[in-house]
Amino acid sequence: MNAGIDQPERGVPVANGIAPDTLPGRHRPSRRQWLGLAVVTAGVAAAAVGVPPLITPHHDPPPAAAPVVPPAASTPVVSPSIARFVPITVEAEDPRNTLSGGAAATECATCRGGARVRYLCIDCRVTVRTTVPVAGRRTVTIVYESDGYRTLKVSVNGAPARTWQVKGADWTTPHSFRFTADLPAGPLRLTLFNDESPAPDVDQVVVS
Repeated sequence: MNAGIDQPERGVPVANGIAPDTLPGRHRPSRRQWLGLAVVTAGVAAAAVGVPPLITPHHDPPPAAAPVVPPAASTPVVSPSIARFVPITVEAEDPRNTLSGGAAATECATCRGGARVRYLCIDCRVTVRTTVPVAGRRTVTIVYESDGYRTLKVSVNGAPARTWQVKGADWTTPHSFRFTADLPAGPLRLTLFNDESPAPDVDQVVVS
């Protein structure tokens, strides 16, 4: 070997008698440099282990809004129907009424309904029939015709009769009187008569 010329390490190829590490422009790191690089690499690895990973804050999704439940439709309270009383008008000559004895209907142009019932006496009566939808205290109006002073008796549903003194100018001019009575709901019978003396003619009955 030539003195003063570095011999390439065994196993390292030689180009034109010069080892690659000794070629111009290339420098092979020394053993000390390799040691420093190893220390730096180890430090970076240790730092990677020691620094906790970046933790992304976890945000819970906002609670879902409770579904809006429409209020249940209220069931209307249906009150029981209450029968309403309406005034009842019955003509004395109505065929549904009962005439007894010699009582009879006669035409009358000025009378209510165009007729009246006459010849009421001891056994001659007219029973006016109707139906009361609602019980209560009612006003009963009797329309009549009379020539002078007369007496008329009225029985409600077979109860003892009550007596009224009436008067009139003639047999064609309607007059009236009224009284109150507690009437039950259901059929109503008003019997008009005079078993003591002549009675006026009966024209119409109104229950209000």
